[in-house]
Amino acid sequence: MATTAKTAIITAAGRGIGAACARTLAADGWKLVLMSPSASSENLAKELGGWGLRGSVTAPKDIESLVQLALDRTGRIDAVVANTGHGAGTIPAAPGPVIGPDAPGRLLDIEDADWHAGLDMYLLYLIRLLRLTTPVMERQGGGAIVTISSLNALEPRPRFPMSIMRMAMHGFAKLYADRYGRAGIRINNVLPGPAENARATEDTIRMVPLKRPVTLAEVAGTVAFLLSPAAGGITGQNIPVDGGFGRAVR
Repeated sequence: MATTAKTAIITAAGRGIGAACARTLAADGWKLVLMSPSASSENLAKELGGWGLRGSVTAPKDIESLVQLALDRTGRIDAVVANTGHGAGTIPAAPGPVIGPDAPGRLLDIEDADWHAGLDMYLLYLIRLLRLTTPVMERQGGGAIVTISSLNALEPRPRFPMSIMRMAMHGFAKLYADRYGRAGIRINNVLPGPAENARATEDTIRMVPLKRPVTLAEVAGTVAFLLSPAAGGITGQNIPVDGGFGRAVR
């Protein structure tokens, strides 16, 4: 079955940022193919007129099934929104300093198995997904990819130790942008800061110049822009959506 409407795959789409991206893209006329570990993405897909699959980004067979579902239902893949959950060691709402040596968080007590699981969750899933979707986009003459990363990948914080794996994902995205730009395929990383679904502490919000968390709709709107022709000149970039929370000059 083929369609002239553009098709977007979204992973971890059952709730939070993934679901917000799905709703925003559906409103813009995209056909959606969604996946999450629970039935929530299947339910959301039905609501939005798309297709859903229950599966995990860390299971290669589930990624294969997701891509095949998109091709079976629409005959094309124009965009990928690569989203995933949090790995081991995350302490999102602990009291105390946000940064520095006294900030709460785990590091050396995280087991090897958890680090390996983080590699699967933050980097290898993206590589596996793009191995399957890139040839489709090449045949179609182009496409766009957005990963949902984190500001903590640029400014590591003890509460989110696995975010250092996202640094590797950013490096991969740079290499991918170099290799596939001439094929008309773009890739960018969206880096949310404290968001409304993350239960940010008062200490964290005090560090945000806007004095509030960013909304899911604001993150999703940035993703929609990066997938649109208006962002046709942007690739290989890290785009913070953080209310000014990050202080580094890049």
